[in-house]
Amino acid sequence: MCSDEQLVTALFERVTPGVVSIAKEPPPQDTLGEKPSPAIAGSGFVWDKKHVVTNFHVISELQTTFVTFLLKDGSGPRRVSYRAEVIGYDSTSDVAVLEVLTPDGSGLPKDLMQPLKRGRSEKLLVGQNVFAFGNPFGLEHSLSRGIISGVSRRLESAGGRPISGVIQTDASINPGNSGGPLLNSEGQVIGVNTAILSGSGMFAGVGLAIPIDTVSKNVESILSRGFVKRPLLGLVFAPDVMDQELQLNGIMVMRVVPDGPAAAAGVRPMRGGRLGDVVISMDGRRITSTDDLFGMLETKAPGDVVTLRLQRPSADEGGEEQDNPPQSLGI
Repeated sequence: MCSDEQLVTALFERVTPGVVSIAKEPPPQDTLGEKPSPAIAGSGFVWDKKHVVTNFHVISELQTTFVTFLLKDGSGPRRVSYRAEVIGYDSTSDVAVLEVLTPDGSGLPKDLMQPLKRGRSEKLLVGQNVFAFGNPFGLEHSLSRGIISGVSRRLESAGGRPISGVIQTDASINPGNSGGPLLNSEGQVIGVNTAILSGSGMFAGVGLAIPIDTVSKNVESILSRGFVKRPLLGLVFAPDVMDQELQLNGIMVMRVVPDGPAAAAGVRPMRGGRLGDVVISMDGRRITSTDDLFGMLETKAPGDVVTLRLQRPSADEGGEEQDNPPQSLGI
């Protein structure tokens, strides 16, 4: 076995205790390793001594949730399953946090919860080796290898707000991998496997993972508050296709939420046949689509102040646009 293979094998052995399968019922012991377990809905990984992290879409339709660990002792590998309670989730970033429970409340075995080390996703480079860990098609504890094929992708979320900074990889990601970790060569979690891009519904060589920086921020918010609090402008925008058809320089405001930051700053919506204000930049950065704006908002925190530059179409001046002074909004 060459040194590269030894490193990958060691990574698998080191990470295995921290990866779990998630299902509506515990899988039977006598089928371990022999055939797929059809009850498995997805994967997850140990976050800390009490919690497991997975995708929201993995657990969204489960009436009961069980997490199953693969343990090894002198007699070989064996499954250990526990009930889990969903303590919080964020559908927008497709993240859910589970608390692992014991039947009698006596506490989990001392060495059961082995949290995986977490890396950073902000400086990932195309071409880096990555490893997708999970339970594809119910085949437990499978590892696939690939590279980062792209960074800064966007993925439409269940909440309609795009997830920014999504990692693209050619490591095999299939149904059952969702919620499992995407690892770098050091065995650190850099993303959470989430989706595949395919016209046929089958694996097509393009897997997507939510960056760990986004996951970490939202998981910590769930653990501390029970939910994810996001900065809001208090604006509803026109569809991008409308902006393109009208040949606008940015994205048009359709509605302003009463008493929100944008309302306080005097932003005008579309009304009475008059076009709304057009947002053309935020903090000096050009905006050409709603994806641009939401991607920038993801880097902000509640309470931050942002500066929007607006163009205001004026019916009083033959339809000419007025380039208004920048507006500062507390979000």
